[in-house]
Amino acid sequence: MGTDAIQTAARADARVERRGLLEVVLAMALAGSSVVVGKLLSVRIPVFLSVELSLCAALVAILPAQIVRRSELRLLGRRELFYMFLQALFGIVLFRICTLSGLRFTSAVSAGVITSAAPAVMAVLAAVVLKERIGRAGAAGVGLTVVGLFLVNLWGNPARGAHGYLVGNLLVFGATVCESLLTIFRKSSGGRIGSVTNTTVLVGMSALMILPFALLDLRGFRLHQIEIVGWVSVIYYGAVATVIAYILWGHGALCIPATRTGIATAALPVSALVLSALILSEPLHPIHVFGCAAVVAGILIGRK
Repeated sequence: MGTDAIQTAARADARVERRGLLEVVLAMALAGSSVVVGKLLSVRIPVFLSVELSLCAALVAILPAQIVRRSELRLLGRRELFYMFLQALFGIVLFRICTLSGLRFTSAVSAGVITSAAPAVMAVLAAVVLKERIGRAGAAGVGLTVVGLFLVNLWGNPARGAHGYLVGNLLVFGATVCESLLTIFRKSSGGRIGSVTNTTVLVGMSALMILPFALLDLRGFRLHQIEIVGWVSVIYYGAVATVIAYILWGHGALCIPATRTGIATAALPVSALVLSALILSEPLHPIHVFGCAAVVAGILIGRK
């Protein structure tokens, strides 16, 4: 191969990598925006009903892609269905219930910082469950993340009652643990099923799990009570912050090294903080910035 051909191939690889990095950063920014949308939903629609409606929106959005991959459904065996059930229960149902419930008590700014601790939580769970080594860099990253969470929980929102604020933060952290367990169960399943099919089945299972509780919410709540902001939030949470973000992440992560994928995770807390201040007009205290910086530093160091 000549020099010109090598340089052309290198430039093409660089373009693919830049595009992949942009897609992953955008996916994490959308994930950060879901915290803001979750805050809007938490004060307008009952928790179970809002989860059900957002899952229906996600299912409608992903069905066209699933129809193309419908042959993969034949690969589903008992093992895959068992781990999909666990993924749906922890990674979607409990994750969303804990997130939306927690946002009733805490601010979206604080929730964004706490949610961004997912890489550190994932590292600890992988070490405990999958027996993966954390290493010195990973341990340092986890330590910095803990410092960031410590700052946010102690001094992140002095204007609110300490009890309700800490309860909300604890629920959001529980949601982060549930989200990390989704990845653990996904790895344990063997990975025979593609990402789109896996997501479609998870969303469908989750919608069925939450349906009885959503129907109970409807006994004291009517859909016509939902204003335009509520419906837009439902659609955005399901179709954009879930499906589109997942597709961008799934495609972009294949085009860039794992270290850059980890670095892109830092876009989540930044997005959550900025959008919370701009859209929700929530106060952004210096302690939030320090806590966010510690978490981001933990992500960058832990991914080396």
